[in-house]
Amino acid sequence: MNLPNITDVPLSQLPQIVTGLGIKRYAADQIVSWLYKKKVSSFDEMTNLSIKAREILNTSYSIEKNEIEKIVEAPDKTKKFLFAFSDGSRVESVLIPAMDDRLTICVSTEVGCAMGCGFCRTSHMGFKRDLTQGEILSQLIDVQRLCDKDKEIIANIVFMGMGEPLVNYDSVLGAIQIILSERAFNFSKRRVTLSTSGLVPQLEKLMTDIDIRLAISLNATTNSVRNKLMPINKRYPIESIMEFAQKYTKKTKNAITFEYVVIKDINDTDKDMERLVKLMKGIRAKINLIPFNPFSGSEYKSPSEKTILEFHKYLTDRHIQTNIRISRGQGIMAACGQLAA
Repeated sequence: MNLPNITDVPLSQLPQIVTGLGIKRYAADQIVSWLYKKKVSSFDEMTNLSIKAREILNTSYSIEKNEIEKIVEAPDKTKKFLFAFSDGSRVESVLIPAMDDRLTICVSTEVGCAMGCGFCRTSHMGFKRDLTQGEILSQLIDVQRLCDKDKEIIANIVFMGMGEPLVNYDSVLGAIQIILSERAFNFSKRRVTLSTSGLVPQLEKLMTDIDIRLAISLNATTNSVRNKLMPINKRYPIESIMEFAQKYTKKTKNAITFEYVVIKDINDTDKDMERLVKLMKGIRAKINLIPFNPFSGSEYKSPSEKTILEFHKYLTDRHIQTNIRISRGQGIMAACGQLAA
Protein backbone atom coordinates (compact mmCIF):
# COMPACT_ATOMS: atom_id res chain seq x y z
CA MET A 1 0.00 0.00 0.00
CA ASN A 2 1.32 3.43 -0.95
CA LEU A 3 1.10 5.73 2.06
CA PRO A 4 0.48 9.46 1.59
CA ASN A 5 3.56 11.66 1.71
CA ILE A 6 3.74 13.78 4.88
CA THR A 7 5.43 16.67 3.02
CA ASP A 8 2.32 16.98 0.83
CA VAL A 9 0.30 18.01 3.90
CA PRO A 10 -0.34 21.79 4.08
CA LEU A 11 1.20 23.37 7.16
CA SER A 12 -2.19 24.53 8.46
CA GLN A 13 -3.63 21.00 8.31
CA LEU A 14 -0.82 19.14 10.08
CA PRO A 15 -2.02 19.78 13.67
CA GLN A 16 -5.47 18.41 12.82
CA ILE A 17 -3.98 15.35 11.13
CA VAL A 18 -1.65 14.66 14.05
CA THR A 19 -4.44 14.86 16.64
CA GLY A 20 -6.65 12.74 14.39
CA LEU A 21 -3.99 10.02 14.62
CA GLY A 22 -4.12 10.17 18.42
CA ILE A 23 -0.83 12.06 18.75
CA LYS A 24 -0.48 15.17 20.91
CA ARG A 25 -1.01 18.43 18.99
CA TYR A 26 2.40 19.86 19.92
CA ALA A 27 4.01 17.01 17.96
CA ALA A 28 3.02 18.83 14.75
CA ASP A 29 5.63 21.52 15.42
CA GLN A 30 8.22 18.87 16.21
CA ILE A 31 7.48 17.06 12.93
CA VAL A 32 7.78 20.31 10.96
CA SER A 33 11.15 21.04 12.55
CA TRP A 34 12.45 17.55 11.81
CA LEU A 35 11.24 17.62 8.20
CA TYR A 36 12.28 21.11 7.14
CA LYS A 37 14.94 22.34 9.57
CA LYS A 38 16.83 19.10 10.19
CA LYS A 39 15.74 17.54 6.89
CA VAL A 40 15.45 13.96 8.16
CA SER A 41 14.36 11.21 5.79
CA SER A 42 12.49 8.93 8.23
CA PHE A 43 10.12 9.19 11.20
CA ASP A 44 12.48 7.01 13.24
CA GLU A 45 14.97 9.89 13.27
CA MET A 46 12.43 12.12 15.07
CA THR A 47 13.80 11.19 18.48
CA ASN A 48 11.83 13.69 20.57
CA LEU A 49 8.59 12.00 19.49
CA SER A 50 7.46 9.02 21.53
CA ILE A 51 8.08 5.55 20.13
CA LYS A 52 4.32 5.08 19.84
CA ALA A 53 3.93 8.32 17.87
CA ARG A 54 6.67 7.25 15.48
CA GLU A 55 5.01 3.87 15.01
CA ILE A 56 1.68 5.53 14.20
CA LEU A 57 3.33 7.87 11.71
CA ASN A 58 5.19 4.99 10.04
CA THR A 59 1.92 3.14 9.43
CA SER A 60 -0.02 6.24 8.30
CA TYR A 61 2.39 8.35 6.24
CA SER A 62 5.63 8.14 4.31
CA ILE A 63 8.49 10.56 3.77
CA GLU A 64 8.92 10.16 0.05
CA LYS A 65 12.50 9.76 -1.08
CA ASN A 66 13.06 11.32 -4.49
CA GLU A 67 16.25 10.57 -6.34
CA ILE A 68 18.77 13.06 -7.64
CA GLU A 69 19.51 11.07 -10.76
CA LYS A 70 22.19 13.32 -12.18
CA ILE A 71 24.21 16.43 -11.29
CA VAL A 72 26.03 18.45 -13.93
CA GLU A 73 28.30 21.39 -13.10
CA ALA A 74 29.16 24.22 -15.48
CA PRO A 75 32.53 26.02 -15.54
CA ASP A 76 30.85 29.00 -13.82
CA LYS A 77 29.93 26.67 -10.89
CA THR A 78 26.24 26.55 -11.78
CA LYS A 79 24.85 23.09 -11.01
CA LYS A 80 21.89 21.40 -12.66
CA PHE A 81 20.05 18.60 -10.85
CA LEU A 82 17.87 15.98 -12.52
CA PHE A 83 15.18 14.79 -10.09
CA ALA A 84 13.41 11.47 -10.60
CA PHE A 85 10.07 10.94 -8.84
CA SER A 86 8.34 7.72 -7.88
CA ASP A 87 6.18 7.59 -11.03
CA GLY A 88 9.18 8.02 -13.32
CA SER A 89 8.57 11.73 -13.93
CA ARG A 90 11.62 13.97 -14.05
CA VAL A 91 12.30 17.66 -13.58
CA GLU A 92 15.40 19.82 -13.47
CA SER A 93 16.46 22.33 -10.80
CA VAL A 94 19.40 24.70 -10.87
CA LEU A 95 21.74 25.96 -8.14
CA ILE A 96 23.21 29.31 -9.10
CA PRO A 97 26.17 31.00 -7.38
CA ALA A 98 26.02 34.77 -6.96
CA MET A 99 28.87 37.25 -6.90
CA ASP A 100 28.79 37.36 -3.09
CA ASP A 101 29.01 33.56 -2.68
CA ARG A 102 25.33 33.27 -1.81
CA LEU A 103 23.43 30.55 -3.64
CA THR A 104 20.08 30.75 -5.41
CA ILE A 105 18.02 27.66 -6.16
CA CYS A 106 15.69 27.69 -9.14
CA VAL A 107 12.92 25.14 -8.56
CA SER A 108 10.39 23.57 -10.91
CA THR A 109 6.65 23.33 -10.28
CA GLU A 110 5.45 21.12 -13.14
CA VAL A 111 6.67 18.29 -15.32
CA GLY A 112 6.74 20.15 -18.61
CA CYS A 113 4.58 23.19 -19.31
CA ALA A 114 1.39 23.96 -21.21
CA MET A 115 2.01 27.67 -21.80
CA GLY A 116 3.61 27.15 -25.23
CA CYS A 117 6.16 29.99 -25.01
CA GLY A 118 8.25 29.70 -28.15
CA PHE A 119 11.49 30.87 -26.52
CA CYS A 120 11.34 28.24 -23.74
CA ARG A 121 12.64 24.70 -24.10
CA THR A 122 10.34 23.40 -21.35
CA SER A 123 7.26 24.31 -23.40
CA HIS A 124 8.61 22.30 -26.32
CA MET A 125 8.31 19.11 -24.23
CA GLY A 126 4.62 19.77 -23.53
CA PHE A 127 2.76 19.37 -20.26
CA LYS A 128 2.93 16.09 -18.32
CA ARG A 129 1.61 16.83 -14.81
CA ASP A 130 1.76 19.18 -11.83
CA LEU A 131 4.23 18.52 -9.03
CA THR A 132 2.88 17.97 -5.55
CA GLN A 133 3.75 20.28 -2.68
CA GLY A 134 6.19 17.67 -1.39
CA GLU A 135 7.87 17.24 -4.77
CA ILE A 136 8.41 20.98 -5.00
CA LEU A 137 9.87 21.09 -1.49
CA SER A 138 12.04 18.02 -2.10
CA GLN A 139 14.12 19.98 -4.61
CA LEU A 140 15.05 22.44 -1.88
CA ILE A 141 15.49 19.78 0.82
CA ASP A 142 17.71 17.45 -1.22
CA VAL A 143 19.90 20.21 -2.67
CA GLN A 144 20.28 21.86 0.75
CA ARG A 145 21.44 18.52 2.21
CA LEU A 146 24.26 18.52 -0.33
CA CYS A 147 25.04 22.18 0.38
CA ASP A 148 25.18 21.46 4.12
CA LYS A 149 28.03 19.00 3.51
CA ASP A 150 30.04 21.79 1.86
CA LYS A 151 28.87 24.37 4.42
CA GLU A 152 27.10 26.32 1.69
CA ILE A 153 23.90 28.26 2.26
CA ILE A 154 20.97 28.69 -0.09
CA ALA A 155 19.98 32.34 0.33
CA ASN A 156 17.34 32.76 -2.37
CA ILE A 157 14.58 30.64 -3.89
CA VAL A 158 13.14 31.42 -7.30
CA PHE A 159 10.14 29.65 -8.79
CA MET A 160 11.50 30.02 -12.31
CA GLY A 161 12.15 26.42 -13.30
CA MET A 162 9.98 24.10 -15.37
CA GLY A 163 6.28 24.89 -15.48
CA GLU A 164 3.94 27.81 -14.79
CA PRO A 165 3.69 28.12 -10.99
CA LEU A 166 0.25 29.74 -10.98
CA VAL A 167 -1.32 26.83 -12.90
CA ASN A 168 -0.27 24.60 -9.99
CA TYR A 169 -1.54 27.19 -7.53
CA ASP A 170 -2.41 25.19 -4.38
CA SER A 171 0.77 23.10 -4.31
CA VAL A 172 2.96 26.12 -4.99
CA LEU A 173 1.22 28.24 -2.34
CA GLY A 174 1.53 25.41 0.20
CA ALA A 175 5.24 25.04 -0.56
CA ILE A 176 5.83 28.79 -0.20
CA GLN A 177 3.99 28.90 3.13
CA ILE A 178 6.33 26.20 4.45
CA ILE A 179 9.38 27.96 3.00
CA LEU A 180 8.43 31.19 4.81
CA SER A 181 7.35 29.61 8.11
CA GLU A 182 9.60 30.25 11.10
CA ARG A 183 8.92 26.67 12.17
CA ALA A 184 10.18 25.31 8.85
CA PHE A 185 12.69 26.88 6.44
CA ASN A 186 12.24 30.42 7.79
CA PHE A 187 13.11 32.23 4.56
CA SER A 188 12.51 35.96 4.36
CA LYS A 189 9.68 36.91 1.99
CA ARG A 190 12.23 39.12 0.21
CA ARG A 191 14.29 36.03 -0.61
CA VAL A 192 11.51 34.20 -2.46
CA THR A 193 10.49 35.12 -6.02
CA LEU A 194 7.75 33.65 -8.16
CA SER A 195 7.92 34.11 -11.93
CA THR A 196 4.78 33.83 -14.04
CA SER A 197 3.71 34.25 -17.65
CA GLY A 198 0.92 36.50 -16.40
CA LEU A 199 -2.22 34.61 -15.37
CA VAL A 200 -4.10 37.64 -14.12
CA PRO A 201 -6.87 35.98 -11.99
CA GLN A 202 -4.28 33.88 -10.15
CA LEU A 203 -2.06 36.94 -9.73
CA GLU A 204 -4.99 38.76 -8.11
CA LYS A 205 -5.47 35.83 -5.73
CA LEU A 206 -1.77 35.53 -4.95
CA MET A 207 -1.66 39.22 -4.04
CA THR A 208 -4.13 38.56 -1.20
CA ASP A 209 -2.80 35.13 -0.17
CA ILE A 210 0.91 35.74 0.35
CA ASP A 211 3.60 38.42 0.21
CA ILE A 212 6.67 37.48 -1.82
CA ARG A 213 8.61 38.99 -4.69
CA LEU A 214 6.85 38.79 -8.03
CA ALA A 215 8.26 38.63 -11.56
CA ILE A 216 6.15 38.71 -14.71
CA SER A 217 7.51 37.41 -17.99
CA LEU A 218 6.62 40.23 -20.40
CA ASN A 219 8.95 39.79 -23.40
CA ALA A 220 7.11 42.07 -25.82
CA THR A 221 5.66 45.56 -26.08
CA THR A 222 2.80 44.79 -28.51
CA ASN A 223 0.08 42.18 -28.29
CA SER A 224 0.80 40.92 -31.79
CA VAL A 225 4.38 40.01 -30.89
CA ARG A 226 3.49 38.69 -27.43
CA ASN A 227 0.71 36.55 -28.94
CA LYS A 228 3.35 34.84 -31.05
CA LEU A 229 5.91 34.47 -28.28
CA MET A 230 3.43 33.63 -25.50
CA PRO A 231 0.00 32.26 -26.52
CA ILE A 232 -1.35 33.02 -23.01
CA ASN A 233 -1.36 36.67 -24.10
CA LYS A 234 -4.51 35.99 -26.12
CA ARG A 235 -6.30 35.45 -22.80
CA TYR A 236 -4.41 37.98 -20.69
CA PRO A 237 -3.04 40.69 -22.99
CA ILE A 238 -0.45 43.27 -22.08
CA GLU A 239 -3.08 45.81 -21.00
CA SER A 240 -4.49 43.46 -18.35
CA ILE A 241 -1.01 42.69 -17.04
CA MET A 242 -0.08 46.36 -16.74
CA GLU A 243 -3.42 47.09 -15.05
CA PHE A 244 -2.63 44.40 -12.48
CA ALA A 245 0.90 45.75 -12.02
CA GLN A 246 -0.48 49.23 -11.28
CA LYS A 247 -2.84 47.77 -8.70
CA TYR A 248 -0.18 45.49 -7.18
CA THR A 249 2.46 48.17 -6.65
CA LYS A 250 -0.05 50.61 -5.18
CA LYS A 251 -1.60 48.07 -2.80
CA THR A 252 1.55 46.26 -1.62
CA LYS A 253 4.10 49.10 -1.99
CA ASN A 254 6.36 46.41 -3.47
CA ALA A 255 8.26 46.79 -6.72
CA ILE A 256 7.42 44.32 -9.47
CA THR A 257 9.97 42.79 -11.82
CA PHE A 258 9.34 42.41 -15.53
CA GLU A 259 11.43 39.82 -17.32
CA TYR A 260 12.19 40.65 -20.91
CA VAL A 261 13.82 37.93 -23.00
CA VAL A 262 15.51 39.84 -25.80
CA ILE A 263 15.29 38.01 -29.14
CA LYS A 264 17.09 39.13 -32.26
CA ASP A 265 14.85 40.96 -34.76
CA ILE A 266 11.72 40.12 -32.75
CA ASN A 267 11.52 42.45 -29.74
CA ASP A 268 14.80 44.37 -29.77
CA THR A 269 14.01 47.44 -31.90
CA ASP A 270 14.18 51.10 -30.97
CA LYS A 271 10.38 51.17 -31.05
CA ASP A 272 10.30 48.33 -28.49
CA MET A 273 12.51 50.36 -26.18
CA GLU A 274 10.22 53.38 -26.51
CA ARG A 275 7.06 51.34 -25.92
CA LEU A 276 8.59 49.58 -22.91
CA VAL A 277 9.30 52.90 -21.24
CA LYS A 278 5.69 53.98 -21.81
CA LEU A 279 4.39 50.70 -20.34
CA MET A 280 6.37 51.28 -17.13
CA LYS A 281 4.88 54.72 -16.52
CA GLY A 282 3.42 55.01 -13.03
CA ILE A 283 4.59 51.54 -11.96
CA ARG A 284 7.25 50.85 -9.34
CA ALA A 285 9.11 48.34 -11.44
CA LYS A 286 12.45 46.99 -12.51
CA ILE A 287 13.29 45.20 -15.72
CA ASN A 288 15.52 42.17 -16.17
CA LEU A 289 16.87 42.01 -19.71
CA ILE A 290 17.61 38.38 -20.55
CA PRO A 291 19.44 37.63 -23.81
CA PHE A 292 17.67 34.68 -25.46
CA ASN A 293 19.39 31.41 -24.61
CA PRO A 294 19.37 29.17 -27.70
CA PHE A 295 18.38 25.51 -27.79
CA SER A 296 17.86 22.88 -30.47
CA GLY A 297 14.55 23.23 -32.29
CA SER A 298 14.07 26.94 -31.62
CA GLU A 299 13.59 29.37 -34.49
CA TYR A 300 14.89 32.32 -32.45
CA LYS A 301 18.36 33.81 -32.18
CA SER A 302 20.27 35.66 -29.48
CA PRO A 303 20.73 39.42 -29.79
CA SER A 304 24.14 41.00 -30.10
CA GLU A 305 25.89 42.30 -27.02
CA LYS A 306 25.70 45.77 -28.58
CA THR A 307 21.90 45.55 -28.76
CA ILE A 308 21.59 44.47 -25.13
CA LEU A 309 23.83 47.30 -23.94
CA GLU A 310 21.90 49.85 -26.00
CA PHE A 311 18.62 48.52 -24.62
CA HIS A 312 19.99 48.76 -21.08
CA LYS A 313 21.28 52.30 -21.59
CA TYR A 314 18.02 53.51 -23.12
CA LEU A 315 16.01 52.29 -20.12
CA THR A 316 18.41 53.43 -17.41
CA ASP A 317 18.76 56.86 -19.03
CA ARG A 318 15.02 57.17 -18.49
CA HIS A 319 15.32 56.25 -14.80
CA ILE A 320 14.01 52.68 -15.08
CA GLN A 321 15.92 50.24 -12.89
CA THR A 322 17.28 47.71 -15.36
CA ASN A 323 19.52 44.69 -14.98
CA ILE A 324 21.12 42.50 -17.62
CA ARG A 325 20.61 38.95 -16.42
CA ILE A 326 23.86 37.06 -16.86
CA SER A 327 22.98 33.67 -18.33
CA ARG A 328 24.73 31.22 -16.06
CA GLY A 329 24.88 27.54 -16.92
CA GLN A 330 24.44 27.88 -20.70
CA GLY A 331 26.98 25.17 -21.40
CA ILE A 332 24.95 22.59 -19.48
CA MET A 333 21.54 23.81 -20.73
CA ALA A 334 20.75 25.28 -17.30
CA ALA A 335 20.18 28.92 -18.27
CA CYS A 336 16.83 30.69 -18.37
CA GLY A 337 14.50 28.95 -20.83
CA GLN A 338 16.72 25.91 -21.35
CA LEU A 339 15.35 23.41 -18.81
CA ALA A 340 13.72 20.18 -20.00
CA ALA A 341 14.04 16.84 -18.24
